[in-house]
Amino acid sequence: MDRTRSFNPVKVFLLSVLAFGVITGRGFIRGEDGKKTSGPEPLDVTASLAGPKPVFVSDYFSFIGADERGHVAFAIDNDRSRRDSKFDADAHVFLHDEREGWIRVSGNGSYANRKKELLRIPDSPDFLFLGDAASGITLDSPRNGLKLIVDPMQERFTRFTSEAIFSMGSTSATLTWKGRVIPGRVIYEYIFMVNLSPWYSYVSGLFYNDFQGLYLKTAEGGDFYLRNEKGTTWSRAFGKAPGFLVLDRKSEVLDDLRAEVSERKLAFGFYTWPGTWHVNWKGNKGAGSLTVTVVDQKNVTNWIIGGFAMAVVAGELSYGGKTRPVYGLAELIR
Repeated sequence: MDRTRSFNPVKVFLLSVLAFGVITGRGFIRGEDGKKTSGPEPLDVTASLAGPKPVFVSDYFSFIGADERGHVAFAIDNDRSRRDSKFDADAHVFLHDEREGWIRVSGNGSYANRKKELLRIPDSPDFLFLGDAASGITLDSPRNGLKLIVDPMQERFTRFTSEAIFSMGSTSATLTWKGRVIPGRVIYEYIFMVNLSPWYSYVSGLFYNDFQGLYLKTAEGGDFYLRNEKGTTWSRAFGKAPGFLVLDRKSEVLDDLRAEVSERKLAFGFYTWPGTWHVNWKGNKGAGSLTVTVVDQKNVTNWIIGGFAMAVVAGELSYGGKTRPVYGLAELIR
């Protein structure tokens, strides 16, 4: 069946946005309790797609699961953009097995965006994308022998400016890999941005001021997300350390996060990598704390004065009178 024949990208995006709580043109976000949250007018997606300004879109899936053979972590970041008449697409893919370590996965790097797709994730030679995040999506990679089935996404928070939408969600998911059927959780990040500078990736890579993204799963099937960075345009627009927590099927946005890197290790260059985090916040059930430590790190890029890495982390989360073990991924840009 040719899925492109009946595909309406603007309609699919608007349905996804409605499901995620962003009501385009109405100036509010509808939270889980159904209440309206005031805020600035969001960008006009349809006008942005039709206009001359550059457009950048990203879908980031971070999966953590476990079976009788241990934990498996899988992350894929799909970016696509339009600048003038040129359409690009690229992917960053990572797979880690608790016993085997980092697994080589094909599909990293740029690939042709022949159908000039921005809202839908363009298929690549290595990955096919069936469905969408709002209603449920399947990421299928016959070349890598893996398939990730993601349930309909649950919104955790959404923020926007006049030129960007930044939305986070999480849900249950199942990864099939090497004959294993691994249940787990996905934390999802969506970005839609217009007028992004062509120098953004280069400059942010060199001067990102210590970006840390923690994507964690509790042993009981809860979620914890933290985005921490210092002094960037992005953090000034959306907040220095936004995060969320899902425990016992109850979700909380954690804006008052205080994250401290208590241990660091030397990198091959003039910088250090985070090794251990201590995080504190005050939530609906009082004070909460999190401590996680890097157990396995994959250094991807080194700029001598900074770099990019993915790491597996483990630790404990204490909140509401209970301590829970956590396991997950950390994205690091120095």
